[in-house]
Amino acid sequence: MAIILITGATDGIGLALAQQYTLAKHQLILVGRRPFPPHPDPMFTPQTYCQADLAQPDAADTIAHWLENQGIHTLDLLIHNAGTGYFGALAAQPLDQIDELLTANLHSPIAITHRLFPWLQKARGQVVFVSSVATAVPTPEYAVYGASKLALEGFARSLRVEWQGQVTVQTIRPGATRTGMHQKIGLTQAQMNWEKFAPAEKVARQIIRAIEQKRPSATIGLGNQLLRFVGRNGRVLLDPLLRRRATPLTSQPTRASAAPICLITGAADGIGRALALRYAQAGYHIIGLDVDGTKAAHTRAEIVAQGGQAEFILGDLSSRAELAAMLPQLATLGPFSCVIHNAGISAVGRFEALPLDRQQAVLHLNLHAPLWLTAELFRQKWLMPDARFIFLSSLSYFASYPGAAVYAASKDGLANYARSLQAAWRGRCLTVFPGPVRTAHARRYSPDNSREDGRMPPETLANAIFRAEQAGKSRLIPGPANRIMGFAGHLFPGLLEMGMKKVILEKLEEKVIA
Repeated sequence: MAIILITGATDGIGLALAQQYTLAKHQLILVGRRPFPPHPDPMFTPQTYCQADLAQPDAADTIAHWLENQGIHTLDLLIHNAGTGYFGALAAQPLDQIDELLTANLHSPIAITHRLFPWLQKARGQVVFVSSVATAVPTPEYAVYGASKLALEGFARSLRVEWQGQVTVQTIRPGATRTGMHQKIGLTQAQMNWEKFAPAEKVARQIIRAIEQKRPSATIGLGNQLLRFVGRNGRVLLDPLLRRRATPLTSQPTRASAAPICLITGAADGIGRALALRYAQAGYHIIGLDVDGTKAAHTRAEIVAQGGQAEFILGDLSSRAELAAMLPQLATLGPFSCVIHNAGISAVGRFEALPLDRQQAVLHLNLHAPLWLTAELFRQKWLMPDARFIFLSSLSYFASYPGAAVYAASKDGLANYARSLQAAWRGRCLTVFPGPVRTAHARRYSPDNSREDGRMPPETLANAIFRAEQAGKSRLIPGPANRIMGFAGHLFPGLLEMGMKKVILEKLEEKVIA
């Protein structure tokens, strides 16, 4: 008899999983946000049901305290099934709803996994992240949902390498399933006939079989496997087709600008500084957003000395309140011809050993902030009708990043969001997957700086990004070695993940010991 914890257990796939595991006589911990009793099924008792709302930041502690009070000290299987969604125009999603969705679908699974590691480790257990086949294709009407699920996959892929031999980590992607979520997120049957989808009971049986096989990842159903294959390998044909069918996003700015204006986050140093200088050389008026006033002043002085124009707005983009304080200044500076989402931080070390608040800060700056800012730019009509977006993701999208699993999550989620935006926006979107770059950021987080000369100079990267954006490209892996690694990661992910373990994780541990 296994001890199994299931989140989102009061409805849909979670309820079906719980019912089938109950028939198999396993001991269940059923988590849901509804007050007790959440469902008439007799399997819900005070000894089996834990009320915790995953849209709230304290969900992980609530679950851990409940387990302690019940005298449960090990977990054989943790199934992250709970999730929420949103359907509608990408630009219309309120910022509060963006945060609620990312908290429930990404932050809480990460926090619960972090908090319950001792329970899983004692049992040499298994943790399962229920993702979605939608991560393989652009999803413009539910872009944040797709981003949250691919971020979860990116996290799981890196964590799997870290926890090898201790806890089994698995990702499972069901396809469209007949549950109540579609109505909850505002979908009508005219928009999507969910009655034709596979019933939750059938999908739950398939998920249980996949869990028993313990493969690193599994996609449920032959049709979904085909969709994933086409989405990953046929994007050159698939994405333009979906773009023609998507409801287009538009922007009608209230005024015109005399010169093209480029908005760059994290523009004071590193890659952002190099991009600011490059775009200023091309005649763009630079608007930089950064938290470092001293470096911002230096970068602005460099641009002005070269005959360019630049203004900086200071603030912490990872804070909703500080972003709100920056918006009135942005209102006087647009509309923008180019937006570059570059700002980012990392947190390096074994996932379970790193303080959770540091890892959550990575998600807020690297993922929440670009989504907030993009939504505001559309809502306020601060974009030129053909404005270009550039998103700085990471080579970890292809190679994983054991030792920085949450960083990998944030960059995977950002890449997925960019792909969905590209499907709806009639301007251009470029997603960049840089490898190691010769910056202070890289030196701060790298386990080994002995080969810094081999890292790409930020100026070289900025030139490559500018050329790719001007050429209308949608993806860029800069540098031949990085392209080879990206190709290898696409074809042989498991092999490359083991390589990354030796190159990054083991060196990080050596650095800590030293």
